[in-house]
Amino acid sequence: MKNIKKTIIKLILIILMAITLFLAIFVIKGLISSSIVKNENNFIGDDLSDGNTIEQRHKDELFFLFAGVDSTGEKTNTRTDTLMLVLMNKSTKTIDIISIPRDTRVYIEGELDKINAAHSYGGMDMTIKTIRDFLGIDLDYYCEVNFQAVVDGVDALGGIDIDVKEPIANAQDIEPGLHRFNGQEALNYVRFRKGYSNADLGRIATQQDFLVQFISELSKPSKLLRIPMVFSKLSSNMDTNINYKNLLSFGWAFKNISQAQITTYTIPGYPDTIDGISYYIPDSEATIDIRNQVLYNYLLEE
Repeated sequence: MKNIKKTIIKLILIILMAITLFLAIFVIKGLISSSIVKNENNFIGDDLSDGNTIEQRHKDELFFLFAGVDSTGEKTNTRTDTLMLVLMNKSTKTIDIISIPRDTRVYIEGELDKINAAHSYGGMDMTIKTIRDFLGIDLDYYCEVNFQAVVDGVDALGGIDIDVKEPIANAQDIEPGLHRFNGQEALNYVRFRKGYSNADLGRIATQQDFLVQFISELSKPSKLLRIPMVFSKLSSNMDTNINYKNLLSFGWAFKNISQAQITTYTIPGYPDTIDGISYYIPDSEATIDIRNQVLYNYLLEE
């Protein structure tokens, strides 16, 4: 009889948990959807190109530039600290991320300079144009965040468990393995610069790994109730020209994504010093190979 009672109690608890989860999903979708009309104008911007028409090239894909800027809202006079091209595909449930080292030597308005300087000259307009010219791609969309987004987003998530790999741990002089970070600790972790044997490439690898683990953590069923607050904190520190409905649609499509579905790349090249200034010199041939492999739907005619 006791075993039967235990079984019944367990069954009731499972049913209650299932109902709670269903209601949580329903409420979250409702909360997010109900804010579309209210906030839509905050997520639609002008096209950032000369003579280009902003368009969705592939109905199942969202391709945009993720730019981290060390600022408090300035549109120019600040440099980008992080540049990542993000391609999300709903049909394959995959995300590709291509990082562009901030010291990459490229042409900005006809002059060779570090790619992160484009933002200081002309904000996201100049940054988008520079990357479009550098890679020969049709890049229309962007998400620009300041680094307070990391602090507020992680804190809204209730902290984050990050599995710190040994090379990163050695560089940062911390123990490898699982670490529980609050928002400020997470920001310090991703912005750490000194100590990597491969200079800024080590920092890029850390940021990529953190982003992959953050997306994976956010997509866990146990975090569903926190999604509205996380999204609110991120959006308050973000500027984007992606239609809000598109952003919502793609975000929801990837709610159960695993780390195995996210692939990261870095523009290949090597560090060099020219006229006393440190640059990252891109390997043109290898860069074109990655571009053609990942961004084949977005190539411009040459």
